[in-house]
Amino acid sequence: MAVVEALFVVFIIYQVVWQERPPAEDPWASEQGFIQNASALPYNGMDISQEQGYVDWQSVAMDHLIDFVYLKATEGDSHVDSRYMANVRAAYNFGFLVGSFHRLTAESSIVNQFFNFNKNVDHGAQQLLPMVEIDERSTKGWTQQQIQDSLALFTWLVNDFYGSFPIIKTSQEFYEKRLYPRFEDMPLFIMDASESQPEVNSKFFYMWRRTREGDIPGIIFDVNLDSFTFGTSLNDIFLI
Repeated sequence: MAVVEALFVVFIIYQVVWQERPPAEDPWASEQGFIQNASALPYNGMDISQEQGYVDWQSVAMDHLIDFVYLKATEGDSHVDSRYMANVRAAYNFGFLVGSFHRLTAESSIVNQFFNFNKNVDHGAQQLLPMVEIDERSTKGWTQQQIQDSLALFTWLVNDFYGSFPIIKTSQEFYEKRLYPRFEDMPLFIMDASESQPEVNSKFFYMWRRTREGDIPGIIFDVNLDSFTFGTSLNDIFLI
């Protein structure tokens, strides 16, 4: 009898302690089962180019963390990414939200670079803001004034045609050294690999790169995996 009473007391104590215990914090989901904070996820999307080679989009679609895909379309005034045409339609057909980006260079006029981008982008598959990539290497030979004026012209041309300014994709150092504060009102994507969100002086810091070594089913080579910043969602990058 004493053993039964002892077990009963232990059971009561267990019930009281368990019920008073605060629920474990879950950054992945709310009580309704929806994601509370997208930036708490390992990644939200990816950006790729011909460097990733052939992509099996049916296999990629098995990764349910990938909500968006940015595809390199063009560079300079004549280069078109060799995998862009195949990737953009396949990604769109498999239900991914798709955006395209251009790599700005100092080797040709900005107007011609915009024409190259706009001519080769698959407009029917674009759901996300266009993106322009710029860094120290691609702008070698330009003064800071030339860098800023050239980027400003490209963003203006994009806005004039698409009705929205593009996301500027760059490194944190290049942004702070070459672009800030003139472009602090522009959407920003920091492409430095970092497990945690960088601190950037930007009013619209939307995304950053988690890793350059992502392993995604259907893609043989390493993939750039990207995350939203705190407070950013897909709604912020939709092309309206």
